[in-house]
Amino acid sequence: MNEKILLKEKISDVFDALKGENDIIAPVKTDWGIEFRQIENPEDIALDYLNSKVPPKAIWLPKVETLYEYEIDGKDVKIKTPPEKLGKKVIVLGIRPCDAHSIKILDTFFKQGSFEDDLFQKRKENLSFIGLGCNSPRETCFCTSVAGSPFNKQDVDVFLTDLGEKYLVETISDNGEALIQQLPWLEDSSEADIELAKEQERLAEDSIKTQVNLENTSKLLDNNFYNAVWDEISATCLGCGSCSFFCPTCHCFDVIDENDYANHRGRRIRVWDTCQSPLFTLQTSGYNPRTSQKERCRQRLEHKFCYYPENYGIVGCVGCGRCIAYCPVNNDVRDIIAKVNNIEPRTEEAGKT
Repeated sequence: MNEKILLKEKISDVFDALKGENDIIAPVKTDWGIEFRQIENPEDIALDYLNSKVPPKAIWLPKVETLYEYEIDGKDVKIKTPPEKLGKKVIVLGIRPCDAHSIKILDTFFKQGSFEDDLFQKRKENLSFIGLGCNSPRETCFCTSVAGSPFNKQDVDVFLTDLGEKYLVETISDNGEALIQQLPWLEDSSEADIELAKEQERLAEDSIKTQVNLENTSKLLDNNFYNAVWDEISATCLGCGSCSFFCPTCHCFDVIDENDYANHRGRRIRVWDTCQSPLFTLQTSGYNPRTSQKERCRQRLEHKFCYYPENYGIVGCVGCGRCIAYCPVNNDVRDIIAKVNNIEPRTEEAGKT
């Protein structure tokens, strides 16, 4: 591990050094709040933020994405590959540890089975992460309950710790070392810098007061598919989908064919969707296996805290707390899990639909 010092006044120099072969994406301040956008002017980079309202997930899973285009010429059909710059290398600067970890969770889904999602994999392979430690976690954060930390460094290439007027820069991967080699003007760190970074990490972890117990949650969810607790949990849910669209690990999508019959061409796209929508499971026959909000609310919790642990061995949540912060009726996933954990344990398996 290589440890250096980056003065905050030299962030623009980092941009200038790395932009040649890479697109640089970083948090910027907008009327909407903090968003991750491609940077053209380094003065737009805003690293003094708590966390973005919308996760940077759209970088590797776009909200609207062309899967392929086609043209019909007589009896021939020509398929065109996506026109996007999938081969371009991208550096995501200032990403929080929870959001960096989310791509690992999504990867377990998009490479599952016999066929991997090529578009997702190509984007992932071209990503580099310069992470930023979370000195001041929000009250809604619970990353430490899902094997995370405000200073989790496992999923980034370079890690920054805010030390006031400067950052401690740590290389985590070989790729990160290669990036830092392009910044030879970084200053050497001192023992005092390293100790201050450790203290920032300790204070940040101690500030997360909520601890969510997930030890038996997966089994309780599995055995209580029809429990009356779901009536209580879903009673105030509006089904608006905010929890899904603000979630860095939700990956539900719809596939739509857009046909231009007059010009004998068209395209197939996928767009973000949510299991909270009544149309999500509506079949062509008119049958819908999840007709009530109770069933849809249950599905989201089962997916993250039961199906993901069963299928992939990890929890499908990074504890970022966005679903808590932006729920219009103040539903709190931490309280919901507590209610599930208070269900009287059962030994027999419940039937499922």
